[in-house]
Amino acid sequence: MISRNTVAGFAASIALLAGCATHPTYAPDGRRGYAITCDGFLNSYANCLVKAGKACGNRGYDIVRGSADDREMLIACKLPQ
Repeated sequence: MISRNTVAGFAASIALLAGCATHPTYAPDGRRGYAITCDGFLNSYANCLVKAGKACGNRGYDIVRGSADDREMLIACKLPQ
């Protein structure tokens, strides 16, 4: 039988390793955007940049707000030309 402490420890380990989240939102100028956070031991600001690229695709994006120190960013997808 697996104890609660073992399950809790396992869940905490997973949270440290994986933690990039992308939430759809809108930028202050009304463009479609995403709030991206990359928490966790193995994630970095570079992971946020990869997520931003995937979120907006080949249109690209502008970073509205973000910091490598806290590994969070708000991006706005560029409008099609």
